[in-house]
Amino acid sequence: MFTVGEFSKIAQVSKRLLRYYDEIGLLPPARIDEPTGRRFYSAGQMPTLNRILALKDLGFSLEEIQQLVQDGVSSDDMESMLLLKKTEIEHLIQSELERIHRIESRLYAIQNADRPLNVVMKQTTMQPVLSTRLVAQSFQTALDTMIALRARLPENKRYGLCFCICQEENVSVCDMDLEIGCFVEAHEHAPVALSKQIKLHYRYLPAVEHIATSVVTGPLERILVGYAQIGKWAELNGYRTLGMPREVTLQLPKTADASDLITEVQFAVERAPAER
Repeated sequence: MFTVGEFSKIAQVSKRLLRYYDEIGLLPPARIDEPTGRRFYSAGQMPTLNRILALKDLGFSLEEIQQLVQDGVSSDDMESMLLLKKTEIEHLIQSELERIHRIESRLYAIQNADRPLNVVMKQTTMQPVLSTRLVAQSFQTALDTMIALRARLPENKRYGLCFCICQEENVSVCDMDLEIGCFVEAHEHAPVALSKQIKLHYRYLPAVEHIATSVVTGPLERILVGYAQIGKWAELNGYRTLGMPREVTLQLPKTADASDLITEVQFAVERAPAER
Protein backbone atom coordinates (compact mmCIF):
# COMPACT_ATOMS: atom_id res chain seq x y z
CA MET A 1 0.00 0.00 0.00
CA PHE A 2 1.06 3.59 -0.62
CA THR A 3 0.26 6.83 1.13
CA VAL A 4 -1.35 9.62 -0.88
CA GLY A 5 2.03 11.30 -1.31
CA GLU A 6 3.76 8.09 -2.41
CA PHE A 7 1.01 7.14 -4.84
CA SER A 8 0.96 10.63 -6.37
CA LYS A 9 4.67 10.34 -7.15
CA ILE A 10 4.30 6.88 -8.65
CA ALA A 11 1.24 7.87 -10.69
CA GLN A 12 2.68 11.28 -11.61
CA VAL A 13 -0.41 13.19 -10.50
CA SER A 14 -0.92 15.72 -7.73
CA LYS A 15 -2.07 14.83 -4.22
CA ARG A 16 -4.79 17.43 -4.67
CA LEU A 17 -6.16 15.55 -7.68
CA LEU A 18 -6.21 12.25 -5.80
CA ARG A 19 -8.07 13.86 -2.89
CA TYR A 20 -10.59 15.40 -5.30
CA TYR A 21 -11.21 12.08 -7.06
CA ASP A 22 -11.72 10.54 -3.63
CA GLU A 23 -14.22 13.26 -2.64
CA ILE A 24 -16.40 12.72 -5.69
CA GLY A 25 -16.17 8.94 -5.42
CA LEU A 26 -14.29 8.49 -8.70
CA LEU A 27 -11.16 6.89 -7.20
CA PRO A 28 -11.47 6.20 -3.47
CA PRO A 29 -8.42 4.84 -1.60
CA ALA A 30 -7.99 1.09 -1.44
CA ARG A 31 -7.90 1.32 2.37
CA ILE A 32 -8.49 3.91 5.07
CA ASP A 33 -6.86 3.48 8.48
CA GLU A 34 -9.80 4.13 10.82
CA PRO A 35 -7.83 5.29 13.91
CA THR A 36 -5.73 7.80 11.99
CA GLY A 37 -7.87 8.47 8.91
CA ARG A 38 -4.84 7.96 6.70
CA ARG A 39 -5.64 6.89 3.16
CA PHE A 40 -3.73 4.24 1.25
CA TYR A 41 -3.70 3.35 -2.45
CA SER A 42 -2.59 0.13 -4.10
CA ALA A 43 -0.59 -0.49 -7.26
CA GLY A 44 -3.65 -2.31 -8.59
CA GLN A 45 -5.45 1.05 -8.83
CA MET A 46 -3.00 2.39 -11.39
CA PRO A 47 -4.87 0.99 -14.43
CA THR A 48 -8.11 2.61 -13.19
CA LEU A 49 -6.39 5.96 -12.66
CA ASN A 50 -4.80 5.76 -16.11
CA ARG A 51 -8.21 5.08 -17.64
CA ILE A 52 -9.70 8.06 -15.82
CA LEU A 53 -6.94 10.38 -17.00
CA ALA A 54 -7.09 9.04 -20.57
CA LEU A 55 -10.87 9.52 -20.71
CA LYS A 56 -10.42 13.04 -19.34
CA ASP A 57 -7.98 13.83 -22.15
CA LEU A 58 -10.51 12.42 -24.60
CA GLY A 59 -12.90 15.14 -23.47
CA PHE A 60 -15.32 13.16 -21.33
CA SER A 61 -16.89 14.86 -18.29
CA LEU A 62 -16.19 13.47 -14.82
CA GLU A 63 -19.78 12.23 -14.63
CA GLU A 64 -19.34 10.37 -17.93
CA ILE A 65 -15.98 9.00 -16.79
CA GLN A 66 -17.51 7.70 -13.58
CA GLN A 67 -20.17 5.85 -15.54
CA LEU A 68 -17.61 4.41 -17.98
CA VAL A 69 -15.37 3.24 -15.12
CA GLN A 70 -18.32 1.62 -13.39
CA ASP A 71 -19.32 -0.05 -16.67
CA GLY A 72 -15.77 -1.41 -17.01
CA VAL A 73 -14.81 -0.08 -20.44
CA SER A 74 -12.51 -2.65 -22.04
CA SER A 75 -8.83 -2.09 -22.81
CA ASP A 76 -9.53 -2.56 -26.54
CA ASP A 77 -12.25 0.10 -26.50
CA MET A 78 -9.99 2.42 -24.54
CA GLU A 79 -7.15 1.90 -27.01
CA SER A 80 -9.45 2.62 -29.95
CA MET A 81 -10.69 5.85 -28.38
CA LEU A 82 -7.18 6.98 -27.53
CA LEU A 83 -5.87 6.27 -31.03
CA LEU A 84 -8.79 8.16 -32.55
CA LYS A 85 -8.16 11.13 -30.26
CA LYS A 86 -4.43 10.99 -30.96
CA THR A 87 -5.07 11.18 -34.71
CA GLU A 88 -7.48 14.08 -34.21
CA ILE A 89 -4.94 16.01 -32.11
CA GLU A 90 -2.14 15.33 -34.62
CA HIS A 91 -4.28 16.74 -37.43
CA LEU A 92 -5.12 19.77 -35.29
CA ILE A 93 -1.45 20.37 -34.45
CA GLN A 94 -0.48 20.07 -38.13
CA SER A 95 -3.23 22.48 -39.09
CA GLU A 96 -2.11 25.00 -36.47
CA LEU A 97 1.54 24.69 -37.52
CA GLU A 98 0.58 25.38 -41.12
CA ARG A 99 -1.43 28.40 -39.94
CA ILE A 100 1.64 29.67 -38.07
CA HIS A 101 3.71 29.30 -41.24
CA ARG A 102 1.11 31.25 -43.21
CA ILE A 103 1.13 34.02 -40.61
CA GLU A 104 4.93 34.13 -40.64
CA SER A 105 4.91 34.30 -44.43
CA ARG A 106 2.48 37.23 -44.58
CA LEU A 107 4.23 39.00 -41.70
CA TYR A 108 7.61 38.73 -43.42
CA ALA A 109 6.07 40.06 -46.64
CA ILE A 110 4.62 43.04 -44.75
CA GLN A 111 7.96 43.76 -43.07
CA ASN A 112 9.76 43.68 -46.42
CA ALA A 113 7.15 45.48 -48.52
CA ASP A 114 9.47 48.44 -49.13
CA ARG A 115 12.55 46.41 -49.99
CA PRO A 116 14.38 47.80 -53.08
CA LEU A 117 13.40 45.95 -56.23
CA ASN A 118 15.81 43.25 -57.34
CA VAL A 119 14.24 41.65 -60.41
CA VAL A 120 16.19 40.27 -63.36
CA MET A 121 14.76 39.50 -66.81
CA LYS A 122 15.85 36.22 -68.41
CA GLN A 123 15.14 34.07 -71.44
CA THR A 124 15.04 30.27 -71.52
CA THR A 125 15.23 27.71 -74.28
CA MET A 126 13.30 24.44 -74.20
CA GLN A 127 14.63 22.59 -71.14
CA PRO A 128 14.73 18.80 -70.58
CA VAL A 129 13.69 17.76 -67.08
CA LEU A 130 12.98 14.76 -64.91
CA SER A 131 9.79 15.48 -62.99
CA THR A 132 6.77 14.07 -61.22
CA ARG A 133 3.28 15.29 -60.51
CA LEU A 134 1.99 15.02 -56.97
CA VAL A 135 -0.36 16.55 -54.43
CA ALA A 136 1.77 18.07 -51.65
CA GLN A 137 0.24 18.52 -48.23
CA SER A 138 2.40 21.59 -47.56
CA PHE A 139 5.38 23.60 -48.79
CA GLN A 140 7.58 21.47 -46.55
CA THR A 141 6.30 18.31 -48.25
CA ALA A 142 7.34 19.76 -51.61
CA LEU A 143 10.77 20.70 -50.27
CA ASP A 144 11.23 17.23 -48.76
CA THR A 145 10.43 15.73 -52.18
CA MET A 146 13.12 17.89 -53.79
CA ILE A 147 15.65 16.78 -51.19
CA ALA A 148 14.70 13.12 -51.78
CA LEU A 149 14.99 13.70 -55.53
CA ARG A 150 18.53 15.06 -55.28
CA ALA A 151 19.54 12.24 -52.93
CA ARG A 152 18.23 9.67 -55.42
CA LEU A 153 20.10 11.01 -58.48
CA PRO A 154 23.88 10.74 -59.01
CA GLU A 155 25.94 13.81 -58.10
CA ASN A 156 27.22 14.97 -61.46
CA LYS A 157 26.76 17.86 -63.87
CA ARG A 158 24.16 15.93 -65.82
CA TYR A 159 21.56 16.69 -63.15
CA GLY A 160 20.89 20.33 -62.45
CA LEU A 161 18.73 22.49 -60.21
CA CYS A 162 15.41 21.42 -58.74
CA PHE A 163 12.18 23.22 -59.57
CA CYS A 164 8.53 23.32 -58.62
CA ILE A 165 5.52 24.43 -60.70
CA CYS A 166 2.00 24.72 -59.33
CA GLN A 167 -0.50 23.12 -61.71
CA GLU A 168 -3.70 24.84 -60.60
CA GLU A 169 -4.97 28.40 -60.85
CA ASN A 170 -6.61 28.32 -57.41
CA VAL A 171 -3.68 29.19 -55.16
CA SER A 172 -3.49 27.07 -52.04
CA VAL A 173 -1.01 26.35 -49.24
CA CYS A 174 -2.08 22.77 -48.64
CA ASP A 175 -2.96 19.80 -50.86
CA MET A 176 -1.20 21.54 -53.74
CA ASP A 177 -1.10 20.01 -57.20
CA LEU A 178 2.58 20.39 -58.11
CA GLU A 179 5.12 19.34 -60.68
CA ILE A 180 8.45 18.79 -58.96
CA GLY A 181 11.66 17.84 -60.74
CA CYS A 182 15.14 18.82 -61.81
CA PHE A 183 16.77 20.00 -65.01
CA VAL A 184 18.89 17.43 -66.85
CA GLU A 185 21.38 17.40 -69.70
CA ALA A 186 20.11 14.47 -71.72
CA HIS A 187 18.20 13.78 -74.93
CA GLU A 188 16.36 10.94 -73.21
CA HIS A 189 16.20 9.35 -69.78
CA ALA A 190 14.53 6.29 -68.26
CA PRO A 191 11.99 6.88 -65.47
CA VAL A 192 13.44 7.13 -61.95
CA ALA A 193 11.49 5.87 -58.94
CA LEU A 194 11.67 7.93 -55.74
CA SER A 195 9.29 5.55 -53.98
CA LYS A 196 6.57 3.04 -54.82
CA GLN A 197 4.17 5.95 -55.37
CA ILE A 198 6.45 8.60 -56.91
CA LYS A 199 8.28 8.21 -60.22
CA LEU A 200 10.20 10.83 -62.23
CA HIS A 201 9.56 11.02 -65.96
CA TYR A 202 11.55 12.72 -68.72
CA ARG A 203 9.95 15.66 -70.54
CA TYR A 204 10.63 19.19 -71.80
CA LEU A 205 9.65 22.52 -70.30
CA PRO A 206 8.76 24.95 -73.08
CA ALA A 207 11.00 27.87 -74.03
CA VAL A 208 10.05 31.23 -72.54
CA GLU A 209 11.03 34.47 -74.21
CA HIS A 210 10.73 36.74 -71.18
CA ILE A 211 10.99 35.58 -67.55
CA ALA A 212 11.05 38.00 -64.60
CA THR A 213 13.00 36.49 -61.71
CA SER A 214 13.57 37.36 -58.06
CA VAL A 215 15.86 35.49 -55.65
CA VAL A 216 14.80 34.82 -52.05
CA THR A 217 17.15 33.54 -49.33
CA GLY A 218 15.74 31.75 -46.31
CA PRO A 219 12.88 29.37 -45.43
CA LEU A 220 9.83 28.98 -47.63
CA GLU A 221 7.85 31.35 -45.39
CA ARG A 222 9.79 34.16 -47.10
CA ILE A 223 8.88 33.20 -50.65
CA LEU A 224 6.05 35.73 -50.88
CA VAL A 225 8.61 38.52 -50.97
CA GLY A 226 9.87 37.22 -54.32
CA TYR A 227 6.36 37.19 -55.75
CA ALA A 228 5.69 40.71 -54.45
CA GLN A 229 8.94 41.94 -55.98
CA ILE A 230 7.98 40.64 -59.42
CA GLY A 231 4.47 42.04 -59.07
CA LYS A 232 5.75 45.54 -58.26
CA TRP A 233 8.39 45.37 -60.99
CA ALA A 234 5.83 44.27 -63.59
CA GLU A 235 3.48 47.10 -62.72
CA LEU A 236 6.23 49.73 -62.78
CA ASN A 237 7.64 48.51 -66.09
CA GLY A 238 4.44 47.82 -67.99
CA TYR A 239 4.43 44.01 -67.95
CA ARG A 240 1.88 41.39 -67.01
CA THR A 241 2.48 37.86 -65.80
CA LEU A 242 1.61 34.78 -67.85
CA GLY A 243 0.66 31.29 -66.73
CA MET A 244 1.88 29.69 -63.54
CA PRO A 245 5.17 30.67 -61.87
CA ARG A 246 8.17 28.41 -61.35
CA GLU A 247 10.20 28.16 -58.17
CA VAL A 248 13.75 27.07 -58.93
CA THR A 249 15.84 25.95 -55.96
CA LEU A 250 19.30 27.43 -56.42
CA GLN A 251 20.47 25.84 -53.16
CA LEU A 252 18.75 23.17 -51.08
CA PRO A 253 18.89 23.74 -47.31
CA LYS A 254 21.55 22.15 -45.15
CA THR A 255 20.48 23.81 -41.89
CA ALA A 256 17.54 22.78 -39.72
CA ASP A 257 15.82 26.16 -40.05
CA ALA A 258 16.38 26.32 -43.85
CA SER A 259 18.02 29.73 -43.47
CA ASP A 260 20.44 28.79 -46.27
CA LEU A 261 17.70 27.81 -48.75
CA ILE A 262 17.95 29.93 -51.92
CA THR A 263 14.94 30.04 -54.24
CA GLU A 264 14.43 31.89 -57.49
CA VAL A 265 10.84 32.82 -58.28
CA GLN A 266 10.23 32.92 -62.04
CA PHE A 267 7.26 34.42 -63.88
CA ALA A 268 6.81 34.43 -67.63
CA VAL A 269 5.84 37.99 -68.59
CA GLU A 270 4.80 40.00 -71.62
CA ARG A 271 4.23 43.65 -72.32
CA ALA A 272 0.87 44.77 -70.99
CA PRO A 273 -1.47 46.32 -73.52
CA ALA A 274 -1.64 50.09 -73.38
CA GLU A 275 -4.48 51.39 -71.23
CA ARG A 276 -7.15 53.28 -73.08
